Amino acid sequence: MPLFYNNIGRRAGGNISWFDSVIKKIIIANIAVFIIQNLPIGNVFNHYFALSPKLVITKGYVWQTLTYMFLHGDFFHVAFNMFIFWMFGSPLEELWGSNRFFKYYLICGLGGAAFSFIFAFNHPVIGASGAVYGILLAYAVLFPHNEIYVWGLFPVRARTLVIVLALIEFLSGVSRSDGIAHFAHLGGMAAGLLYMRTDHRAWRVRGALKNLMNRFPLKISMDGGHETSGDDADEPGKIDSILDKIHAKGYDNLNETEKRILENYSDKKTKH
Repeated sequence: MPLFYNNIGRRAGGNISWFDSVIKKIIIANIAVFIIQNLPIGNVFNHYFALSPKLVITKGYVWQTLTYMFLHGDFFHVAFNMFIFWMFGSPLEELWGSNRFFKYYLICGLGGAAFSFIFAFNHPVIGASGAVYGILLAYAVLFPHNEIYVWGLFPVRARTLVIVLALIEFLSGVSRSDGIAHFAHLGGMAAGLLYMRTDHRAWRVRGALKNLMNRFPLKISMDGGHETSGDDADEPGKIDSILDKIHAKGYDNLNETEKRILENYSDKKTKH
């Protein structure tokens, strides 16, 4: 993966405190695990917590489908993954809230594990790269026109960069064996895309059901038994419209009112 940085500018939500940030907690966990890997028990630790699809099937080591995300091969591996994770994950956590962001991160990691079962069944897999590629995918979907500076020199739009990275990973995966889990990276991206599409549709379905219920003479609430106000009843439709606009034009094209509505909705989802 090339070295790059973004110019996201102002973000949607308020700043998440250091103690509440899921990103910082995950980075600390990865560093702690890397230290353990370099202790005398490192080989045994890797055996039990790296993802070995064969061991998952034959020995029942199902926890490896998640724990592999916190193991890395060397210092540059963990440092680069955590740098990219922090840089592109921070705006997503502020936009979505910590709970939803953490769920998305784990789903992308599971996607990387799933592809490893298909394409790397006989080889152990470690690293957060699958989840990190899922983070890059989400960033490109939400901020498609933001410029990413490759090697700090060449500006490339986020959507273009992620498409190119996906093609490179696919071609690298089918053309050579270099010890890199290219298809795990693609699995993280595929899981992220699937989650974003299905989650978006789930909001649409919920909004449609809620609007249908609001048409009945007897007031039926879908929000834990309390009656909703007119503004609350319209909220799913507003969120649906905003999400459509993000998918079509990117987050940066939202106006301040739309950003505030999305921020308030994200806060409510986090509290729930």
